[in-house]
Amino acid sequence: MKVSKYGLMELAYDEPRNILSAKWSDALSVESSGFLQTIHSLFTFIQENEVTNLIIDSGIPAGGVLTEELIEFFTRQVPNTSLKYIALLESPDYLWDNNLYQVLSLLITTYRLPIAVKLLKSRTAAQEWLASHSCAQSAKSEGA
Repeated sequence: MKVSKYGLMELAYDEPRNILSAKWSDALSVESSGFLQTIHSLFTFIQENEVTNLIIDSGIPAGGVLTEELIEFFTRQVPNTSLKYIALLESPDYLWDNNLYQVLSLLITTYRLPIAVKLLKSRTAAQEWLASHSCAQSAKSEGA
């Protein structure tokens, strides 16, 4: 597993399973320019490595809501990725979780993207969810 640090964000990439885990420091406010820079790094990594499975662990968000600039960036980037599954790990901040989930769901619906998004309680649950889809995809490929 390849682990990289981008400021206050850590990316762990499991290349064989094509799962990228993004985890942010609890000290990072989602309204800060530093957070936006980490999002730029995240999408660069996703595009360069053609990531299909993403686990987002926002930790304990240090306040703030998704800014208009951030939502606009997501709108431009998400449709241009190879993402198929996004697992959001629950944080202690229900409003943050729900806000992020709603933005991603809206993008998926608006652009008719072939992406599934799910809010899960733990990393283990996220990995199991992604593995179940990976097995289903493998079975489809073998049957074709």
